[in-house]
Amino acid sequence: MQRKKPIKTINFLESYPADTAIIGGLIAHLQNDLFAMTFPQREIDEIIISVDEALTNAIQETLRRQCDSAAPTRERTREITIRYRITRKSFDATVIDHGGGLNILTSIEQSPNSTMPNYSGQIMRYMTESEQKKLRITRNGRKIALRGIGAGLKILLAFMDSITIDFIDRKKVISTDITSFTDGTILNMRRKRRY
Repeated sequence: MQRKKPIKTINFLESYPADTAIIGGLIAHLQNDLFAMTFPQREIDEIIISVDEALTNAIQETLRRQCDSAAPTRERTREITIRYRITRKSFDATVIDHGGGLNILTSIEQSPNSTMPNYSGQIMRYMTESEQKKLRITRNGRKIALRGIGAGLKILLAFMDSITIDFIDRKKVISTDITSFTDGTILNMRRKRRY
């Protein structure tokens, strides 16, 4: 009887319509791949939380941009793309969306600051303001509220070793700044095996 060779690398690349319904299946697939590479449950959980957050943000931004443009049609429905690579020692993923881009400085300025004395008050104010500003859209006849308290970047920073964010730019192709030509975000996250 011949033994199977251990898997050295798992690569995944796929594009999907910007719809939150895809997240469950993608996460289940990623979880199975991490398990196949013998990652411990704690590590799997941290990676899953990060990828779930990145996917959710990518879908929300793409839908927001799509709603801002003319009425979406099947031809205009934008997609998100996810790519990941898992080895025995590391995890690397890229999520590409077609939203307006993440303004990091504004996001950090608006997020509650745990080093300030009134941190809990900041969280309550931020949640209230987020609730009032949330975007409501209708997708396939259902109303969807797009909201969040903006903690996604902090989650990614906590669970990943490195994060890079580039912007898809209709004028320069790739940019490090948000401009009127920004047409999406390329988020890359990397992590060496920790446990």
